[in-house]
Amino acid sequence: MIRALGAALVAFGALWAGWRAVEELRGRVRAAEAVIDGLELLERELWERGTALPELLEDLSSRTREPASALFSRCARACRELDRAPFGDSWRRLTPEGRAALLPLGEVLGRYEADGQRAALKRAEEALERERERAEKERDRMGRVYQTLSLAGGAFLVILLL
Repeated sequence: MIRALGAALVAFGALWAGWRAVEELRGRVRAAEAVIDGLELLERELWERGTALPELLEDLSSRTREPASALFSRCARACRELDRAPFGDSWRRLTPEGRAALLPLGEVLGRYEADGQRAALKRAEEALERERERAEKERDRMGRVYQTLSLAGGAFLVILLL
C-alpha cells in the first residue's frame, strides 16, 4: 500500500514537473503578446489623444496585463527620474531578446519627432512579433518533449519502485 502511494506520488511529481515546464514556455508567449498589445496601445494613445508620455505610461501600467504592466510602470518611474538616469535604462531588466527589441525604442521615445517615434514603435512591435513567433515554435516543439519526458520518467520511476 505504501509503495503504491509512493509510486503514485512520484508519477504525479514527474507529471507536474513536465506541466510546469510547458507552462513556463506558454508564459513566454503570453508575455510577448502582452508587451505587443501594450505597445499598440501606446502608439494609438500617443497619436490619437496626444497624452503626455509620463501620464500615458502610468495609465498603460494599469490597463495592460503582466509583464507589460510592470514594464510600463518602470518606464513611468523612469520618466519621473530622467534627471538621474536615462529613459532607456528602464528596458534593461528584460530578457536579452526583449531588450534587443525595445532598447532602440527607449532611446527614441519622448525625444524625437512623432514620425521617428512611430517608426521606432513599429520596429519594436515587429521585433517582438518575431520573438513571439519564435517562442510559440519553441513552446510547440519543446512542450511535447517536456510532456513526453515527464510521462516516460514518471512511468520509469513507478516501475522501478514497484
